[in-house]
Amino acid sequence: MDKLSDKLEDIIQAETYGFFPTPVTRIKATQHADLKKGIMEWISKQDILPKHGRETICHGISQIGETNALINEYQEFREVIMDAIHKHNESSYNYKSDLQISESYLELAAEGAIYAPHEHSNCVYSLTYLINYNHEQHSYIKWRKNVASNHYPILQIDSKDPTAFNLTEATFNMEEGEIIIYPSNVTHGFDSNPSNDRISFTANITIG
Repeated sequence: MDKLSDKLEDIIQAETYGFFPTPVTRIKATQHADLKKGIMEWISKQDILPKHGRETICHGISQIGETNALINEYQEFREVIMDAIHKHNESSYNYKSDLQISESYLELAAEGAIYAPHEHSNCVYSLTYLINYNHEQHSYIKWRKNVASNHYPILQIDSKDPTAFNLTEATFNMEEGEIIIYPSNVTHGFDSNPSNDRISFTANITIG
């Protein structure tokens, strides 16, 4: 008589499902060269603001111009950003409510700049547009798995091999001209920036 262990493959048929995935969308702005030219011209007329209200979570990062100024003054840019937001929404949570930008800002990261892991409050999506960016010279965004609240202990167990279910941190190769959209409550940030002049646009999106 065959042992049970010899027949396990015939007896047990298993499927593993990934419920509740986190949607992160990357969109290449096909008109990036023109947009970047317009944005750089806009930047030349703006003040660099080292104080912007986010100093507790970042270092070496200045804001260019006032909050919401670029998105309000550059209509073509606004249309591209809103189109990207709608594309992300349609392929992810597909909210029925109108989506609108609640806050946006342009940031300049110097060499050695860091953005500590953080989330964005009072919004559903957040967006990063890489305007002046070299993947070999500038830091890339990292997302971290949100852990349980302080009411529960966290058990740390080593895994044999990485899988989609045991990752605690994730990223991908990013390129200039990409618009990256993700849920606002997902922890993210970036490590020490290797080089000067990393310019990115951030927007928070809420429902109307």
